[in-house]
Amino acid sequence: MAYLPINRAMSGGITLETWLDQYVPFWPAWIVPYLLAIGWWIAAGLWAAWKMDDRLIEAFIARWLTACGIGFAIFALFPTYMVRPPVAGDSWAARLLEYVYSNDHLYNAFPSMHLWTTTIVTLTFADWKPRWRGVWWGIVAVVVLATVFTHQHWLLDPIGGILLAVISYFLGPALASRLLARRRPSTGME
Repeated sequence: MAYLPINRAMSGGITLETWLDQYVPFWPAWIVPYLLAIGWWIAAGLWAAWKMDDRLIEAFIARWLTACGIGFAIFALFPTYMVRPPVAGDSWAARLLEYVYSNDHLYNAFPSMHLWTTTIVTLTFADWKPRWRGVWWGIVAVVVLATVFTHQHWLLDPIGGILLAVISYFLGPALASRLLARRRPSTGME
């Protein structure tokens, strides 16, 4: 993964704080759904690999790889960071959030990888299991709240992550088709 090396190597850059960000509350307990999102991605990926048909799993992978390629390029070429508040108190949530803060540097804020990954899962799973669309979008809403209430992201960061996911939803399979078409050997019978 490119996330951690980029996260640790960056310096300088800008912050995308808006005037609205001052109104976002700081609630350390939201670190729980923030971290659970990572478990959801793993579970969703394993479930997809086990149960999805080949066409849909290939589209899912192409979407995710496209988003990662674009997102990591943005992280490296247009560094953004978060200004985090001090974590007060000695509650379990404060200690857990402090642990996350100490291991996840300030960089890689825009676009939110939490949101591009969660939204790609949601868009693909909405195609696969459309009756559960409300659940999938509910997960996105919780992840948006978790990223901003933990002050891991400014308000623009999850918006950027969702937009990147939507773009990658359409672009990923198209890019994969073109790349695979070039790699397929010609049979001479065309």
